Amino acid sequence: MFWRVICLIFCSLAAWPAAAESPVAVLTILDGEALLIRGSAKFALTEGVRLQRDDIVESGATTGLLRLEYKDGVIADLGPGSRALLAPTLPGERGRAPVQLYLQQGWLKLSPPPVVAGKPAIAAGFGSAVLDAAPDGVLVAHLGDRRVFAFAEAGAVRLTERLDGKAQRALGLKAGESFLREADGSGTVAARPPAAMLERMPRAFRDTLPPLADRYQSREAAPKPLGAVAYQDVQSWLQAERTLRPRFVTRWKARASDTDFRAGLVTNLRAHPEWDRVLYPEKYLPRPPVPRPPAASRP
Repeated sequence: MFWRVICLIFCSLAAWPAAAESPVAVLTILDGEALLIRGSAKFALTEGVRLQRDDIVESGATTGLLRLEYKDGVIADLGPGSRALLAPTLPGERGRAPVQLYLQQGWLKLSPPPVVAGKPAIAAGFGSAVLDAAPDGVLVAHLGDRRVFAFAEAGAVRLTERLDGKAQRALGLKAGESFLREADGSGTVAARPPAAMLERMPRAFRDTLPPLADRYQSREAAPKPLGAVAYQDVQSWLQAERTLRPRFVTRWKARASDTDFRAGLVTNLRAHPEWDRVLYPEKYLPRPPVPRPPAASRP
């Protein structure tokens, strides 16, 4: 019991160095429950929490809306059952544009800040294993197990279809057009979004809510510590696209000493083979030199 308490305290403290960094966004609306994973610790989120680069934010299955407002004015609304990695440096080919977040699954509505005369427009965008998007206006997207959907609600959108982190096809959407890919089929562009997808869209996405970041400039909320992450908490990220997984080895390597976390890694090693070196370092030690046979003696 004593060592479990010490472990929980240590993992919570591991998140404090990140808190000293400049925040990239603030959570301004939370209708329901949401989880923050920072470093090796997890927290319950609340409105007013400032979020850092590489934070993982996950909304609950019944969460109505989770809003992130970025320092540059971009707004990212997440619907229920959504998982996102904030402001990551994405691996892959050169020229992959910086994004506000990496969407692993769920609903996202991405809105740029108002255009200010004399200043360049702020670029918004998200990345994922199956689709990258760079909208000039408002974009709604959904990533599911067997469905990929994007809707240019306002302005044009540049899309890049991806397969395990590799770009496959580039295409564009005009305002009002949508993109839909079902199962393993090819994606198609339509003049308007399918009625079925509009019905599934979170109700909160249909409203235009004003920015609320100003109310949190002088006050900050702290997330509630929930202890160290378990394997199940981060399993979907450990088994993410191949080019993204190595960063999580560095991030959660210390958790491999936990019995339950290690058991999860071993059981699912085929889904994240890069952990083999952490779990079985002896396999990667230099081989001892082969002894040379003694020289034959002369008569």
